[in-house]
Amino acid sequence: MSASATSGRVQAPALLGAGARVGQATVTAALRRTAIAEVYQADVGGQPVTLWLIQPQLAQQPAVRDAVVAAARAAIALGEQKHLVRTLDVGVDGERLFVLTEAQDGNSVKDLLARKRQSGAAGGLPARGAGNLVVGVAAALAAAGVHGGLSTESVIVSRNGRVRVCDLAVGAGLAAACAAGAVPAPSHVAPELVRGAAPSEAADVYGLGALLYEALVGRPLERGGPRPSEAVAGLTTTVDELIARMCAADPAKRFGSVAVVQELVADALSHGVAVDDGAATPTSGAHPAQSGADLRRPSLAQAIAQPSVSAQHAAVSPSAASLTQLDPALAAALADTNEKWLVVKGRLDYGPFSLQQIFDQIQSGDIVAGNIIVDKDTGGRADVGDHPLLGPMVDAARQRRDDARRAHAEVHHQTKEKNRHVVLYTTLALAVVGVGVGLYFIVGGGDKKQQDEVAGVAKVGGAQLAVKLSEPKPPEKKKPTGGSRSGGSRSGGGGGGDDSEDLSFDMSDDDEDGSERLDMNTIYGVYSRYGGQLGGCVSRSGDGYASIGIIIDGKSGKVTWVRVNGQKSGGLYDCINRVMRSMTFPTINGPRTRAEFDISL
Repeated sequence: MSASATSGRVQAPALLGAGARVGQATVTAALRRTAIAEVYQADVGGQPVTLWLIQPQLAQQPAVRDAVVAAARAAIALGEQKHLVRTLDVGVDGERLFVLTEAQDGNSVKDLLARKRQSGAAGGLPARGAGNLVVGVAAALAAAGVHGGLSTESVIVSRNGRVRVCDLAVGAGLAAACAAGAVPAPSHVAPELVRGAAPSEAADVYGLGALLYEALVGRPLERGGPRPSEAVAGLTTTVDELIARMCAADPAKRFGSVAVVQELVADALSHGVAVDDGAATPTSGAHPAQSGADLRRPSLAQAIAQPSVSAQHAAVSPSAASLTQLDPALAAALADTNEKWLVVKGRLDYGPFSLQQIFDQIQSGDIVAGNIIVDKDTGGRADVGDHPLLGPMVDAARQRRDDARRAHAEVHHQTKEKNRHVVLYTTLALAVVGVGVGLYFIVGGGDKKQQDEVAGVAKVGGAQLAVKLSEPKPPEKKKPTGGSRSGGSRSGGGGGGDDSEDLSFDMSDDDEDGSERLDMNTIYGVYSRYGGQLGGCVSRSGDGYASIGIIIDGKSGKVTWVRVNGQKSGGLYDCINRVMRSMTFPTINGPRTRAEFDISL
């Protein structure tokens, strides 16, 4: 094939002529030949289309065929995209492997550069034009995923300047053909693809660098070729560093994504930062805030020099109050007030927002990883956590929230531990006091001499009175004054039975069942629990003192006889009698146990 002297296009290939049919398409005219395909104008049902016919020797290669079919099906699924020529169909007609796309409106970048050379003009496109070209292609790749074989033949520029990628379906086929050694590897194909690696975003970053170089210099990228700043007047070395980073032989040393390249190229060329035409150079003594280009230049150079743009973005200040503190690509994006972004949360869409509003919502935690950000102009969608500019901010905002939650949890834990320790120490203190009180009573209980002890608190009319109960003692025995015993029955001068007023008779030591007696300490342990009630009786009587005698039945453990101040009647007696008879003492194998004690306030 030879180049046309007038158009720069390759003469029509001999494979197909006008009227030939491939699948449902009818060829109307030949357009050009690419590295792996013949390109034709065609017609399907009266609608113009573009037919990509894979070269027959390559179509027979399984790796090439499979790569083209898979890439075409993925491209068909994308539907309408702003910067992509839509892929319509892929198929096999006999031994022919073909792809159908929308009809191409415009010229390829390769044709544009060829025409410029033929006109005698040196170099490539103007710097800002080349920047806009690569920004549009990067936007297309960000929406499409992976291309694999990007070149100046891949990009169509319409008469009104619209930039679109036209061969998304065959890019992977070129990479597969290069890996198989079926075609010579052009300089715009990433070296790892030639070694057999699968097409990747890193490979597309390389392709964008090669495209930018050729668009600026006017000739394909090659090792040892001129630097853009040397070949193009007005370009600074910033562009050299940018392209060198994009086209690094090691994929790990390139920029992390095509979206990052899009922002950096826009900042360097479309905004004029790397173009030394006088507009980007501040006058002597100018205030930094009056020259946004000058402020961005060192940041851009730093971004190119750093091993990872993502790492640089992660260190961005969370405050957007001063854009000069941000990465230049992000600063430029945030300065755009166009509300073209939608945010998808679950099944609901929110927006539209400007990128600055998105940024603010990320800082507040209203937008998090997993939410989808959508460019409503192009339809491009991405997880905000994976976005090259916003992703690091999402991570930083999440880290701040996690740190705040951990700090709150730590404070809550410390407060809880402090309260637990207070309860523990209080419980231990009360236990020590209880042990001390118990020891006090145990030691005091060994003294059979009468002593006053605080046995409870009586509440009278809202006032509290300390009640003192003495240790019980058995009354002295008295000899009977008369009577006799007969048949096991008992009689006495004053009566008999448990209610006899003759205490000495009722408390006789004669045993009918057993000889066991209640211990005085045991008796005290029972009635001392009723100190408050007994004290209430004494308080209401107005006396402040009472001497009590009781008889406890051994079998039942109940009080069967009560005497108060030598009396068995009166208000004080009735009250104390009622309280005493409500008590239950331990049962024993013995008849009765007698005891006397005093109560005072």
